Amino acid sequence: MTKPASPAQYAGVKDDRPPGEAPFDQIYDRELDYVWRTLGRFGVPEPDLADAVHEVFLILHRRWSELDHSRPLRRWLFGVARRVAADARAKQRDIPTEIDPAEPVDPLVAQRRLLWSGLVTLDDDRRDVIILHDLEGYTGAEIAEQLEVPVNTVHSRLRLARADLLVAVQRLRGGS
Repeated sequence: MTKPASPAQYAGVKDDRPPGEAPFDQIYDRELDYVWRTLGRFGVPEPDLADAVHEVFLILHRRWSELDHSRPLRRWLFGVARRVAADARAKQRDIPTEIDPAEPVDPLVAQRRLLWSGLVTLDDDRRDVIILHDLEGYTGAEIAEQLEVPVNTVHSRLRLARADLLVAVQRLRGGS
Protein backbone atom coordinates (compact mmCIF):
# COMPACT_ATOMS: atom_id res chain seq x y z
CA MET A 1 0.00 0.00 0.00
CA THR A 2 1.42 3.35 -1.01
CA LYS A 3 0.57 5.95 1.56
CA PRO A 4 -1.22 8.86 -0.10
CA ALA A 5 -0.40 12.41 0.91
CA SER A 6 -2.45 13.58 3.87
CA PRO A 7 -5.68 15.38 2.97
CA ALA A 8 -4.35 18.52 4.63
CA GLN A 9 -1.32 18.46 2.31
CA TYR A 10 -3.41 17.30 -0.65
CA ALA A 11 -5.95 20.08 -0.28
CA GLY A 12 -3.40 22.70 0.78
CA VAL A 13 -5.33 23.24 4.01
CA LYS A 14 -3.63 24.81 7.01
CA ASP A 15 -4.00 22.93 10.31
CA ASP A 16 -5.25 25.68 12.64
CA ARG A 17 -6.45 23.66 15.62
CA PRO A 18 -6.01 24.98 19.15
CA PRO A 19 -2.84 23.99 20.98
CA GLY A 20 -3.13 20.63 22.76
CA GLU A 21 -5.23 18.97 20.06
CA ALA A 22 -3.55 16.36 17.88
CA PRO A 23 -2.38 17.85 14.60
CA PHE A 24 -4.35 16.56 11.67
CA ASP A 25 -1.33 14.79 10.15
CA GLN A 26 -0.89 12.77 13.37
CA ILE A 27 -4.53 11.71 13.29
CA TYR A 28 -4.17 10.88 9.61
CA ASP A 29 -1.07 8.74 10.23
CA ARG A 30 -2.71 6.97 13.20
CA GLU A 31 -6.03 6.23 11.46
CA LEU A 32 -4.97 5.70 7.83
CA ASP A 33 -4.71 1.90 8.03
CA TYR A 34 -8.04 1.64 9.85
CA VAL A 35 -9.86 3.79 7.28
CA TRP A 36 -8.18 1.93 4.39
CA ARG A 37 -9.19 -1.49 5.82
CA THR A 38 -12.70 -0.34 6.62
CA LEU A 39 -13.32 1.02 3.14
CA GLY A 40 -11.96 -2.18 1.60
CA ARG A 41 -14.23 -4.24 3.80
CA PHE A 42 -17.19 -2.12 2.74
CA GLY A 43 -16.47 -3.13 -0.85
CA VAL A 44 -14.63 -0.14 -2.29
CA PRO A 45 -12.71 -1.54 -5.28
CA GLU A 46 -8.90 -1.58 -4.88
CA PRO A 47 -8.31 1.03 -7.62
CA ASP A 48 -10.69 3.44 -5.87
CA LEU A 49 -9.41 3.00 -2.30
CA ALA A 50 -6.93 5.88 -2.28
CA ASP A 51 -9.60 8.32 -3.48
CA ALA A 52 -12.10 7.02 -0.93
CA VAL A 53 -9.52 7.36 1.88
CA HIS A 54 -8.88 10.95 0.82
CA GLU A 55 -12.61 11.61 0.83
CA VAL A 56 -12.98 10.34 4.42
CA PHE A 57 -10.11 12.50 5.67
CA LEU A 58 -11.26 15.55 3.74
CA ILE A 59 -14.67 15.18 5.38
CA LEU A 60 -12.95 14.82 8.77
CA HIS A 61 -10.93 17.97 8.15
CA ARG A 62 -13.98 19.98 7.03
CA ARG A 63 -16.16 18.80 9.93
CA TRP A 64 -13.52 18.81 12.69
CA SER A 65 -15.06 21.73 14.57
CA GLU A 66 -18.49 20.02 14.57
CA LEU A 67 -17.26 16.74 16.11
CA ASP A 68 -18.01 15.71 19.67
CA HIS A 69 -14.39 15.21 20.77
CA SER A 70 -15.48 13.37 23.91
CA ARG A 71 -16.55 10.40 21.74
CA PRO A 72 -14.17 7.96 20.03
CA LEU A 73 -12.99 9.20 16.64
CA ARG A 74 -13.09 5.72 15.11
CA ARG A 75 -16.84 5.54 15.65
CA TRP A 76 -17.23 8.67 13.54
CA LEU A 77 -14.69 7.49 10.94
CA PHE A 78 -16.56 4.19 10.62
CA GLY A 79 -19.81 6.00 9.84
CA VAL A 80 -18.17 8.29 7.29
CA ALA A 81 -16.34 5.36 5.68
CA ARG A 82 -19.65 3.52 5.44
CA ARG A 83 -21.26 6.41 3.56
CA VAL A 84 -18.24 7.00 1.30
CA ALA A 85 -18.13 3.27 0.48
CA ALA A 86 -21.86 3.24 -0.29
CA ASP A 87 -21.33 6.12 -2.72
CA ALA A 88 -18.39 4.30 -4.32
CA ARG A 89 -20.40 1.08 -4.65
CA ALA A 90 -23.27 2.98 -6.22
CA LYS A 91 -20.87 4.20 -8.91
CA GLN A 92 -19.45 0.71 -9.42
CA ARG A 93 -21.11 -1.15 -12.27
CA ASP A 94 -19.23 -4.45 -12.35
CA ILE A 95 -19.98 -6.25 -9.10
CA PRO A 96 -19.15 -9.88 -9.90
CA THR A 97 -22.01 -12.36 -9.84
CA GLU A 98 -19.74 -15.39 -10.15
CA ILE A 99 -16.09 -16.12 -9.62
CA ASP A 100 -14.44 -17.50 -12.77
CA PRO A 101 -12.69 -20.72 -11.68
CA ALA A 102 -10.51 -20.67 -14.82
CA GLU A 103 -8.99 -17.29 -13.92
CA PRO A 104 -5.41 -17.83 -12.69
CA VAL A 105 -5.26 -16.08 -9.33
CA ASP A 106 -3.24 -16.61 -6.19
CA PRO A 107 -5.47 -18.65 -3.80
CA LEU A 108 -5.23 -16.06 -1.02
CA VAL A 109 -6.19 -13.27 -3.42
CA ALA A 110 -9.09 -15.37 -4.71
CA GLN A 111 -10.35 -15.98 -1.16
CA ARG A 112 -10.09 -12.30 -0.30
CA ARG A 113 -11.92 -11.31 -3.49
CA LEU A 114 -14.62 -13.85 -2.72
CA LEU A 115 -15.03 -12.54 0.84
CA TRP A 116 -15.20 -8.88 -0.28
CA SER A 117 -17.66 -9.75 -3.05
CA GLY A 118 -19.82 -11.55 -0.51
CA LEU A 119 -19.64 -8.70 2.01
CA VAL A 120 -20.93 -6.12 -0.46
CA THR A 121 -24.09 -8.19 -0.92
CA LEU A 122 -25.04 -7.90 2.77
CA ASP A 123 -27.35 -5.17 3.97
CA ASP A 124 -25.57 -2.32 5.75
CA ASP A 125 -26.60 -3.21 9.31
CA ARG A 126 -25.41 -6.79 9.02
CA ARG A 127 -22.22 -5.85 7.16
CA ASP A 128 -21.34 -3.32 9.86
CA VAL A 129 -21.66 -5.91 12.62
CA ILE A 130 -19.72 -8.68 10.86
CA ILE A 131 -16.91 -6.28 9.95
CA LEU A 132 -16.67 -4.87 13.45
CA HIS A 133 -16.82 -8.28 15.15
CA ASP A 134 -15.15 -10.80 12.87
CA LEU A 135 -12.64 -8.55 11.12
CA GLU A 136 -11.93 -5.74 13.60
CA GLY A 137 -12.27 -7.84 16.76
CA TYR A 138 -14.75 -5.72 18.71
CA THR A 139 -16.95 -7.41 21.31
CA GLY A 140 -20.72 -7.48 21.07
CA ALA A 141 -20.98 -4.92 23.87
CA GLU A 142 -18.49 -2.57 22.15
CA ILE A 143 -20.38 -2.85 18.87
CA ALA A 144 -23.70 -2.22 20.62
CA GLU A 145 -22.29 0.94 22.15
CA GLN A 146 -20.75 2.10 18.87
CA LEU A 147 -23.89 1.47 16.80
CA GLU A 148 -26.22 2.51 19.64
CA VAL A 149 -28.29 -0.69 19.49
CA PRO A 150 -29.01 -3.39 22.11
CA VAL A 151 -26.40 -6.16 22.51
CA ASN A 152 -28.99 -8.78 21.55
CA THR A 153 -29.54 -6.93 18.27
CA VAL A 154 -25.80 -7.10 17.60
CA HIS A 155 -25.74 -10.86 18.20
CA SER A 156 -28.81 -11.38 16.02
CA ARG A 157 -27.35 -9.31 13.19
CA LEU A 158 -24.04 -11.16 13.48
CA ARG A 159 -25.73 -14.56 13.24
CA LEU A 160 -27.81 -13.45 10.25
CA ALA A 161 -24.81 -11.77 8.59
CA ARG A 162 -22.74 -14.95 8.81
CA ALA A 163 -25.59 -16.99 7.31
CA ASP A 164 -26.10 -14.41 4.53
CA LEU A 165 -22.37 -14.29 3.83
CA LEU A 166 -22.22 -18.08 3.52
CA VAL A 167 -25.08 -18.03 1.02
CA ALA A 168 -23.45 -15.18 -0.92
CA VAL A 169 -20.09 -16.96 -1.09
CA GLN A 170 -21.77 -20.17 -2.24
CA ARG A 171 -23.63 -18.23 -4.94
CA LEU A 172 -20.43 -16.52 -6.06
CA ARG A 173 -18.70 -19.87 -6.30
CA GLY A 174 -21.44 -20.99 -8.65
CA GLY A 175 -23.58 -22.83 -6.13
CA SER A 176 -20.94 -25.25 -4.83
